Amino acid sequence: MTLAPKKQSGLQKLDYRVFKYSTILLVALVIPFNAIHEFGHLIPCYLTGFEGTMSVGLMGSFATCNGLQGSLLFAFTGGFFALMVAFVPLLFTKIRKNPIFLIVLGSFGIAHFMTALLETFARDFYMSSEAMIPISMISFVLFAVLLSIFGKTEIAERQIGNHKGLISK
Repeated sequence: MTLAPKKQSGLQKLDYRVFKYSTILLVALVIPFNAIHEFGHLIPCYLTGFEGTMSVGLMGSFATCNGLQGSLLFAFTGGFFALMVAFVPLLFTKIRKNPIFLIVLGSFGIAHFMTALLETFARDFYMSSEAMIPISMISFVLFAVLLSIFGKTEIAERQIGNHKGLISK
């Protein structure tokens, strides 16, 4: 299968298949990445000899640590660990060249790093009920920007080419 570049008034069009599979993968990985984020909070907790718990859900997840709760280290490591888990696969050329993985893993990595910074330096806002909508909107815009950069037909053809199994009709 060859993806032919489609141009409309000199503009590249978004590849529908990249959009569809990126969206499906993004939705499928929301809860796993929430779990990875919360587990990341527990890493310094366990390494320092404390006990912790975590709960993961679609509308909210949290981790607690008996000895580090409220520390900068505990706050930062959740999002930072999720960033690492998202970006390590992108070190492999085959994964990085697939726009679907690049868009989804890039979105998760950057969004979780943003939450790591918010949890660490703006904890009161992050923990408030007002934070959910702006954080979700920023994450959505981030996904849309990466999709508009890497999801164009010409880019998808150059990066995927005729590799069967990566994108099929």
